[in-house]
Amino acid sequence: MSLSHLSHLSSAPSKSTLCGLLNRTQIYLPTIHPSPYPPSSLSTIMTSIGLNANAQESLYLAMRKFVEIVIKQHKNAGETGDYVKLILEKDAKDLDPKLKELLIQVVPTLCGTWRAASLMNSPSPPKLTTIDWRVSLPRSQTDSSVSTGSTLMLNLGVDNSDGEGRKLRLEMDKAGVDTLLDGLGKIKEQLNKAL
Repeated sequence: MSLSHLSHLSSAPSKSTLCGLLNRTQIYLPTIHPSPYPPSSLSTIMTSIGLNANAQESLYLAMRKFVEIVIKQHKNAGETGDYVKLILEKDAKDLDPKLKELLIQVVPTLCGTWRAASLMNSPSPPKLTTIDWRVSLPRSQTDSSVSTGSTLMLNLGVDNSDGEGRKLRLEMDKAGVDTLLDGLGKIKEQLNKAL
């Protein structure tokens, strides 16, 4: 799909309509809305600016590809304008220069929102937020010596990608702690090799 179909955006009566179309497109990236046909919320706007069904479909696919390229390949917000310009020069050479300039001006303001929404919609592992631990050393009732039944109590607070937090509680004996530390040591070695 070529980005040249972005030329249909020149039918948008205002900058806010153009921003609305691009923002709504970001919501319907292929991972969330795999259909190649625009959802009704976009179709209604596209019909109001005079696009027929074929033009709507080609514009929708071009906008979706454009937004996806910007989200995936964009490095930092300071370069967004230049980056958008390079994308358009490479993949939409025949685009009206005024529309190109408008996109170069508008996309940097939308890019942060797109990136944040993309991260919210992508699966991610839970994030560790708190660690609370203590060692339980049971004492023998007959004398004051420490018995062999010592355990580690580990309380972990984690946040899921949906922002919902939960608490995990682990209890381990010395052998369990040794196994955990051995595993973490191996993970550390692999990370050091990778970096």
